[in-house]
Amino acid sequence: MALIPLALRGVRYRRVGAAALLRRNLLVYGLGGLLVPFLGIKLIDLLITAAGLV
Repeated sequence: MALIPLALRGVRYRRVGAAALLRRNLLVYGLGGLLVPFLGIKLIDLLITAAGLV
């Protein structure tokens, strides 16, 4: 509990409307949650193939 102020020290608060916050969160977490796993799997596949393990 004592670390919470330390963790929040670098976070800058901005007043943002609900619609803008929802749009940003959907973009970051929704789209990112769909694309990042596929890109990660493809990267692992390329590394395995380049190493000649397959």
